[in-house]
Amino acid sequence: MNVILLTKNNCPQCQKLKMFLEFALNNKYQNDIKVINKEQDEEAYAKLVEKHQLATVPVLIHEDEVLSKVEPSLVVNFLEKHIK
Repeated sequence: MNVILLTKNNCPQCQKLKMFLEFALNNKYQNDIKVINKEQDEEAYAKLVEKHQLATVPVLIHEDEVLSKVEPSLVVNFLEKHIK
């Protein structure tokens, strides 16, 4: 996995991003994005929140680079940059 999507339940912005990835991008990056949901893996979620000093979700993470502004054009640029 090259990119991590950090998300949680009951998060409208998380749902919007997931819908964008699934429908607008036709799941093009599905196999390259690891989804970590707060309610499904609290330990991994907490480690990433602490490591990257995150205050909000959703975020996309690649190594030490974090994209917290998940506007469609920024998301596409981030994914194209980090997924070959």
